Amino acid sequence: MTKKFYEKTGMYIDWQQLSSLPQIDTLIDIGVGPNGAKDFYNYFKNSKLILIDPLDEAKKYAQEVSKTRELEFYQVALGKDDDKQLEMKLQRKRGYSSLLEISSINMKCDYDKIIKLQLKKLDTVLKDKKSLGRIGIKVDTEGYEYDVIVGACETLKYTKFVIAEVRHNHESLEGVYKLQDIMNLMNKNNFILTKIITAKPFIADLCFQPIEDIF
Repeated sequence: MTKKFYEKTGMYIDWQQLSSLPQIDTLIDIGVGPNGAKDFYNYFKNSKLILIDPLDEAKKYAQEVSKTRELEFYQVALGKDDDKQLEMKLQRKRGYSSLLEISSINMKCDYDKIIKLQLKKLDTVLKDKKSLGRIGIKVDTEGYEYDVIVGACETLKYTKFVIAEVRHNHESLEGVYKLQDIMNLMNKNNFILTKIITAKPFIADLCFQPIEDIF
């Protein structure tokens, strides 16, 4: 297994750890963005894809992927409550979007557009969770991961792993959760941290798995 450390940037990246995760029937990607995560999806080639993102660019990407792979796309923003309304800030030049305000220690606040969204819980979007079989979840929502997971507690009962891009510097976005908040939330849902996939200055991709599957 190859591990990569980029000395100039202080980044650690080891996506090959995904190969040791259990097989799943359905892979859910929350926060697809305009370019998706093709390399990530390829680790689970036999799994059905569910892609979730509120942006038109993500819908266009999903349409392209659907030509070669079975998938469902939901154009919706996820959170911990149904029908909550928020504004999403878009930075099209950088390819970023967030429901939170960017702090002064993060990237520039050069928004190109602000759109109003009505949030839904993942538990509400997925009507028949049991039919999805063994689920794997990837969530990258630019600081809104905590709220997304709160709204997915029923779905987690069928989930074999969650890979979340987690903020470990809570000042990088205004009002974002602290690292211990999301660790406690996952433990409350009977998940434990098993892998650190990447580690970067403000964020880390953390893998959580059900405690009963580990011990």
